[in-house]
This record gives sequence, C-alpha cells and structure tokens, in this order.
Amino acid sequence: MIREAFSFWTGHPFDFEIWVRTGYWVAHGVSPYSPMPFAPGVSFANDFGGPGLNPLVGYLPFWPVLLGGLYKFYLLLGSPSRFVYYFLIKQPIIICDVLLAYSLYRYVQRRGSSQASFVLKVWLFSPFTIVLSAVWGMWDAIPMLFVVLALMARPGAYRGVWAGLATFAKSIPVIFAVPLSRGPKPIRNIALAIGIPIVASLVIVWLEGWQIASFQIAVQSTLARGGSSLSLWEIVYYLNSLGVVSDSGLSLLVSTGYVWIAAIAIATILAHRWFGFDTERGMIQSMLLIMLTFLMIRGVVNEQYTLYLFALALIDIALWSPQRRNLFLVGVAAVLMFNFTNVLFFIRYLAPIVPQALTIEANIVATIGPERDGMLFLEAAVFWVVEIYYFYSLVKERNVRTEDALLNS
Repeated sequence: MIREAFSFWTGHPFDFEIWVRTGYWVAHGVSPYSPMPFAPGVSFANDFGGPGLNPLVGYLPFWPVLLGGLYKFYLLLGSPSRFVYYFLIKQPIIICDVLLAYSLYRYVQRRGSSQASFVLKVWLFSPFTIVLSAVWGMWDAIPMLFVVLALMARPGAYRGVWAGLATFAKSIPVIFAVPLSRGPKPIRNIALAIGIPIVASLVIVWLEGWQIASFQIAVQSTLARGGSSLSLWEIVYYLNSLGVVSDSGLSLLVSTGYVWIAAIAIATILAHRWFGFDTERGMIQSMLLIMLTFLMIRGVVNEQYTLYLFALALIDIALWSPQRRNLFLVGVAAVLMFNFTNVLFFIRYLAPIVPQALTIEANIVATIGPERDGMLFLEAAVFWVVEIYYFYSLVKERNVRTEDALLNS
C-alpha cells in the first residue's frame, strides 16, 4: 500500500517520461529506438536538453513491448486520466518489487536462517526500494526477481532460462550468466542465458518492423557511456568540475568506456577460482564480487544499479555474514542520500503534478550548484568505501567452501 500511494502522481521527468512516451508510441506502431516526441495527453515533462531533442530507448524490447501493452490497456479503459496511465506503468514494477522481497524471504527461510523476516522487512520498507519502484518508476526489480528465481531453480536448464529472462528484462544480469550456468550441461545453460535475450529481441524487432540498425545503435550506445555517477570514475569528473583535470583528460577517460567489460571477465575468473560456483555460498560470493566490480569500474553507475548488489548482500548477510549488516545499511543510506541530493530534495519526482518542478530545481541548483556537487561526491565516496571494504572482506574469504544448507520443507 505504501508503494501504491506514490504510484500515480510521482515519476522521474527524464526516465519515467521516457516510459510514458515509449508506451504511447509503441502502441501507435512507432519504434522506440528512434526519437520519440511529446506523447499527446500523457506526457508531463521535457527534460531532454531543449526543444526538438527527443529521447529514445536503449534497452532490449522487453520493456518497450510491455509499456506498449499497458498503453493499449489504458485505451481499453477509455483513457480516463493520464494518472491512470502512470498508475498502470508502475504496477509491474511494484508487483515484482514485492515479489522480489518475498522471493528473498523464501530463499533465506528455506535454508533455515532466522533472518528471513529481517530480509523481508528491509526490502519492503526500505525508503530506497520504495523510491526506486514506486516514486522514480525504475523497473530493476523485475530482472532482479528473475535472478533470484534463477538462484532458487535447480542448476541446469531451468536456471539458464531464468538467467536469460533476467537479461532480456534488462541487460545488467548478463554479468551473472557464467556463474548461473553451472550445473549439468553448462554449455547448453549459458546458451540459454545468452541466447534467450538475443533471439527474443531480434524476433520482436523483426515482428514489429523496427529497424535492426537503429535497435543496435541504441543498445550499443549504453555500453560505454561516461558521466557523473556512483562509479569510481566520478573522482575524475568531480576533479574536472574543479578544473583540476582538463577537458582533454576527461575525453581520454570517456574513450576507455569498455574497460568494465574486461574487468567483469577477470572478476568472473577470479570468483570461480576463489569461491567456485558449486555451492550456494560460493555462487552468492561470486555474484557479489562480479557486481562490486561492475559498480566500481563501469563508466556510469546510476542509483538503480545498486539494487542488484543490495539484494545479493541481504542473502549473504542473512545466511553467512551477519557481521556485514551495518555495512549494508550504510551503503543503502549512502545511495539514498545520493539520490536525494541528485534529484534535489526529490523535487523532480513531483513533476507529474507540479509543472514548475524542473524550473524550481534549476533555480536552486543555480544557487547551490558547487555545494550540491560536493555533497554528491561525499555521498558517493561513502558508497565507494562500502564497496571497497565489502570487496576486501570477500577476498579474505576466498577458498572458504561451505556445504549448502538443507532446505526446509
């Protein structure tokens, strides 16, 4: 109910506005991989750099097709109000967020931990998860739910299918494809984990008549992005804003945008060597190591990316590492405060009902811009400390193998 209370009147004027436009234009037969103009009757903001600059989607077709279906359902209801449309967009996000909380609870409970209720309460009532799904309107709970369902499935084809669906929902879980493919016939499993999103995407693009080239360009553009974020690269961007690092040095940084892919490959190899993929603890430790590497090294790390880390960390804390509970809570608080500062007191989330929200935000930024940048840097730095310490504590546990817990009936 807490999530639903925010669902219909809040939304990010950049991301959620893109979802609004995507549903409208996909339902009208227009490719989401080409610039999408204002959607009559439902758009509420234009935060894309100026008049005439329109957004496009950089994700696989899962989300655009789902949004198109939601808009068609909205039309069946008689298009009663744009707020009903916003409510509908939030429903799969909120439902999967709650199901993710329950799945984490069941995963921990079935392994005999007394911390299952703690996991459930933290996920359901954390301000960060509420803001992410119900206020912002970001759908990372959907792919992460599929990741947890993969962990709950038997090793083999079932796990490979869930891993493939997770990547189809959003491409980030592809970094878990190798560990989730362990088990009988691992080549088949990884073929499922990688093949499902590729084949499903190409089939949808072909059936919808969208241009393959536009789809490829839009998706590829997300791989090597640079910019201010929670990544360690933020240090260089912040120093550039202070004039310490030149623009040419910053451009050189942006050109290294694919380094994170090599870092993930190395982290996967080390995870297999240190923890293995043959026990549940080894699997979670491996995925944590890979996720931490992703968050530290990727050029742009937005707040929603940390959801994958926090879900895995809750399992780790509940089953094997209670000493990391405070570390987890500090990390969540740091990311929540970063978001609070980034969207400036959550003002921009009111854009659906306050047309002047972006103007109000811009006026405040003009007054406290340097101070805001400094706060973002400090909040990100706290998160980096959490990441580095978590990474270090995992490395200290390398080669520690434990038997899988017996499942409770």
